[in-house]
Amino acid sequence: MTPTLTGARAAAVGAVVGYLAGAVSFSRIVGTRAAPGEDISVTHIEVAETGTTVEFHGITPTSIREHAGTRAMGVSILLEAAKALIPTLAARLALPGTPAAPAAAAGAVLGHVVPIWSGGKGGYGMSPMLGGLLVLDPLGFLVTNAGMSALVGISRDRRLVMLWPLTVPVWGALRRRRDVVAFGLVANAAYWARLVPELRGGLRAVLAPRVRQR
Repeated sequence: MTPTLTGARAAAVGAVVGYLAGAVSFSRIVGTRAAPGEDISVTHIEVAETGTTVEFHGITPTSIREHAGTRAMGVSILLEAAKALIPTLAARLALPGTPAAPAAAAGAVLGHVVPIWSGGKGGYGMSPMLGGLLVLDPLGFLVTNAGMSALVGISRDRRLVMLWPLTVPVWGALRRRRDVVAFGLVANAAYWARLVPELRGGLRAVLAPRVRQR
């Protein structure tokens, strides 16, 4: 069936649908139920590699883990990924051969970071990036995550996980997938812009390479 929408119109529809879905904060819902009465919007995470504590202002699966445990975090990750996966898959099926799917994936990340339903105060976007990439390029999902997991395992440095979003546009470029590159660039822009307050508040030093004493 020939799609009724093409080009910019299909991308606009995908982006709007993705944004509205992404703006639903499942981490907030899970956190409110799992840790009632706690302020889950502020989380202090100790970075064992540096002995530094960084304050994060956002409701994410990681913050849910600090307040409500690993099980609640797992539920949050699945739901936050699904809210990008579902509209991206729907866009691909409804408007095949158009930019609707990558636009929906990018829109979901933007909605997660700047949610209209929560006054513009959202998370950082990594979980919905996982869901969007899984639909756009399942192989890319497996390779980038396996590669990052191996790197973290070898280096024993969990901080490297925060750099995973950078692998998405790089992988897309290697595969000559313009849709994955475009999605990765938009998602990274949202992700790093959201991290600016934390970078100014000490995260930059935490992410700096370790100086090994010889």
